[in-house]
Amino acid sequence: MQVVLNKDVPKLGHRGDVVKVREGYFRNFLLPRGFALIGTVSALKVAAVRKEKIGVQRKQVLDNSKEILAKLKGLKINMKSKISSKGKLFGAIAEDKIAEAINAAAGLKLDRGFIKMTHIKTTGTHDVLVHLGPDMEEKVKVIVKAI
Repeated sequence: MQVVLNKDVPKLGHRGDVVKVREGYFRNFLLPRGFALIGTVSALKVAAVRKEKIGVQRKQVLDNSKEILAKLKGLKINMKSKISSKGKLFGAIAEDKIAEAINAAAGLKLDRGFIKMTHIKTTGTHDVLVHLGPDMEEKVKVIVKAI
């Protein structure tokens, strides 16, 4: 059966897509959660208009992502933290602190969800990956020094 997706559904499609699914999957999963509507003629027309708007929005997001990656290219961040006698940090540096430092250094409003890393627990230079989407990644060097 043909359905129009109202929301992004992993491994099925994005909002506005027209996809074929089994009747039971639609009736038991997609419809009760509001993820999809039956693919009637009027719903398909609405989906086509919605798809165009979404395409324009995705292009804007892509352009913004390229600007952000250009600002992040070659960025180095210096952070200071207290260390123990063994040389380890008292508190690990997590994504939220890195996001705040990147925002301050580059003048961005980057969310911590875009930062992919393991928590930094030692001093030295660390590479942190900023992942904005598929093929939209940039590494940022974080230099951690002892206070």
